[in-house]
Amino acid sequence: MRTVLEDADVERIALRIAELMAKQEGSPWMNSEQAAEYMACPVSRIRKLTMTGVLPPYKEGGRNLYKRSELDLFIVSGGGSTH
Repeated sequence: MRTVLEDADVERIALRIAELMAKQEGSPWMNSEQAAEYMACPVSRIRKLTMTGVLPPYKEGGRNLYKRSELDLFIVSGGGSTH
């Protein structure tokens, strides 16, 4: 048996899949506490890496946000010294 889908049905399915994937992956943005949890380190390390320019923060109001992809690159590259 063969099922034929209309273009509109395919579009609805694609949009629903995209919605579910976005929920599963979560936001690409993290605050300091979330970044610390993600990297399994204290918040003080995130702050130090930010102050030394190793991790670039993005400002949203008065808080720093970090891109998950940039944290991943930092980890993959071996991290950095905070001395």
